[in-house]
Amino acid sequence: MKRFFVLSLVCVLFFTIGCASKDSGYHNYVPRDSGGNLESYLELVEKGYIDTATNNKVNVSLDSSNAAYSNIRRLINNGRPVVKDAVNIEQMLNYFNYSYVNDTDKALKIFTEVADCPWNDSNKLVQIGIKAKEFELDNEKPNNFVFLLDVSGSMGFDNKLPLMINAFKLLIDNLNDQDRISIVTYAAGDKVVLDGGFGFEKTRISAIVSDLTASGSTHGSKGIYKAYELAEKYFVEGGNNRVFLGTDGDFNVGITSIEGLKRFISQKRETGVYLTVLGFGEGNLKASTMDTLAQAGNGNYYYIDSILEAQKVFVSELGGTLMTVAKDTKAQVEFNPEVVEKYRVIGYENKILTDEEFENEETDAGEIGAGHTTVCLIEIVLKENQAENPEIFKCTLRYKDPTTFISNEIVATCSEITEIPSNDFIFASGVAEFGLLLRDSEFKSNASYNNIIERIDKPEILTDAYRLEFLELVRKVRNGNQN
Repeated sequence: MKRFFVLSLVCVLFFTIGCASKDSGYHNYVPRDSGGNLESYLELVEKGYIDTATNNKVNVSLDSSNAAYSNIRRLINNGRPVVKDAVNIEQMLNYFNYSYVNDTDKALKIFTEVADCPWNDSNKLVQIGIKAKEFELDNEKPNNFVFLLDVSGSMGFDNKLPLMINAFKLLIDNLNDQDRISIVTYAAGDKVVLDGGFGFEKTRISAIVSDLTASGSTHGSKGIYKAYELAEKYFVEGGNNRVFLGTDGDFNVGITSIEGLKRFISQKRETGVYLTVLGFGEGNLKASTMDTLAQAGNGNYYYIDSILEAQKVFVSELGGTLMTVAKDTKAQVEFNPEVVEKYRVIGYENKILTDEEFENEETDAGEIGAGHTTVCLIEIVLKENQAENPEIFKCTLRYKDPTTFISNEIVATCSEITEIPSNDFIFASGVAEFGLLLRDSEFKSNASYNNIIERIDKPEILTDAYRLEFLELVRKVRNGNQN
């Protein structure tokens, strides 16, 4: 696929941050009431500490979803309150790039690190990074994409349908000539506006998308039925078969319950068609619905709050967006009870699996895209009087090849506590600490915005525009909370 340079993205992002800081009260963040806010999120109930004498294993499902961070960014930049359930620390960590390199012949590689917990001097922090192998998109392998686009009346705002149109035009620009593209729109009913077009018809496809207008109620279920029908019609064996759903998630006609949508999408994932969910807009954003659809459909969820974010998803990180390299990915972390007294997983509130689910190869878990890094942080309390260099924990990672469905297992152990943590550890811990503060977590201990800023405000840590932007968000919230 045609590759775009992202230098302009970085420059624009720097410019945006700088202008906001100087001219628009960026450092005077004061949350304001959201008025008739009808947004909804999946309930996230934090997990407490678990004694290793009771259970020394924790199992989590892993994926590439990162919508929570860009959504939080939107809330902060618009002066909206950040509700607790919007703060999904797992997805916040997933948003950023890390320096891990997968130099193996496996789709995934495990990286482990243990160091002092920045917000609690009595504890240690475990960082487990899972790095997916980088893959260049194969120009010889055709793709089969269905764009399922919400054109209901609720999408009639600048940060919804117009932004969605421009975002999908970025993806269209990256099509190969032999790709098959279908477009389904839905409002009061569904409409097929393109049935199996080809990638060489970029101008025509872009024109079709550009002509979309918003009106009517939201009969999302009819559109979903039709989208999967077309995806199956043009299915490419061994290729990329994917439905891209663009919506604010506000389904109000047809299958409207989360459970009803989940059941339907769960049945359809067996066809081998993957799902990417792209959220747009505010006020009635139904992140709960979109997160559920993505999980049920062997896919991932992204929130697009600007054209810059669309460029990140559809240009600079296109391989990870389009190409799944690990299916039903799950990790088991087994702590040495002679070393670790208790532990607490940070985030992953709705991704915890039982031992039986981890062992069962039929368990549906998460999907990870090419080049993506998934990070899991676990706060631990050590026992006193440890032997020298004992094994602290073992991490077992299991996943399936998305084409052959062959199961793979990777194991890594950790026996060392690092005195000087890596730059990736420092940054990831800052992201997690920010999440604990935004959630007003009962486990935040001595967390503070100043501590985050002091730790990460170094050039060797702020290695790209997205990390720099994160620092500015922390400063903005800190200064707003001091007013």
